[in-house]
Amino acid sequence: MESQEFVKELVDTVNAFCRTLDDRPPAYSYIPLKTDEERVRVMQSRLFNELRAADLFGTWLRTTPEFEVKTLMAKSAGEEMVHAGLLANRIRELGHEPFDYSPLPAQTAMFNALEGLTDTCQRIAGFSLAGESVATYLIQKSLQAQSVPEWIKQPYRRISSDEETHGSMPQEILKRYATTPERQDVARRAVAMRLVLFGEYLSSLDRWSMGKGPW
Repeated sequence: MESQEFVKELVDTVNAFCRTLDDRPPAYSYIPLKTDEERVRVMQSRLFNELRAADLFGTWLRTTPEFEVKTLMAKSAGEEMVHAGLLANRIRELGHEPFDYSPLPAQTAMFNALEGLTDTCQRIAGFSLAGESVATYLIQKSLQAQSVPEWIKQPYRRISSDEETHGSMPQEILKRYATTPERQDVARRAVAMRLVLFGEYLSSLDRWSMGKGPW
């Protein structure tokens, strides 16, 4: 399969997953939440995601042979830490401890699975293309929702702006490097894995943040 056609297949898969969230936006989007306590819980969980994202990019640097991909990962690690700082400061302003948070089991499983990816196309497809695309989609929904308070929208406007500046980056990398059946297969499987695990994380975050279960 031509790499451009292959990337379109992956993008269509991710977009289809995003559409399944339209009728019932998850707590991750802040839209269904009713109290600031619930909102802070979700923000703590999303702060953890930013920190683990920085960890992943940093961990992958040593084993990424492609120079331009290594450069992008280094920049992305710094950007994730900036985003983490925005969320941590906002949580403190609400009178809560940003790091008083134990990751949900599904969340831990998701990042552990991502950390185990060894191929550049796997990593970019599973983490950047699939995961960040879903996150960006839900950020946009939260920014448009009247039920989401301004104190939440403010840091996410900055985060959204940063994501938009390199939104096409994963696609361009995959078009360049996912050119063999083997690399396309591992990338396709990484996307499928990430979407399954992201779905489990979203469900557990719904239960935990709204007090319906321990996770």
